[in-house]
Amino acid sequence: MKHVTGYTGFSSNTSEQEGNYLALKVDADFEDAVATVELVGGTKGPVTLDDDMNIVLLIKNKDTQSIKVTVYDGENSTTKTYGLTGLTLETE
Repeated sequence: MKHVTGYTGFSSNTSEQEGNYLALKVDADFEDAVATVELVGGTKGPVTLDDDMNIVLLIKNKDTQSIKVTVYDGENSTTKTYGLTGLTLETE
């Protein structure tokens, strides 16, 4: 993953405007499903996605962080956790 600087669209916090960003789109099987994404080992906790089901995550440590995706269809929920160890993070 390319190292990015000056990414003001991610956060107004200057410490979060530089690093390695991962953009994801969650594909739910149900039209009205609610999806949350959490960068485990991150600083924000779970984020509920809006209708476009897109999220951008700031990856700081691919070896200790993971991504947990939960989709709820109104009756049942499914959770999957994805490791990041296969990523290559560029530095400055």
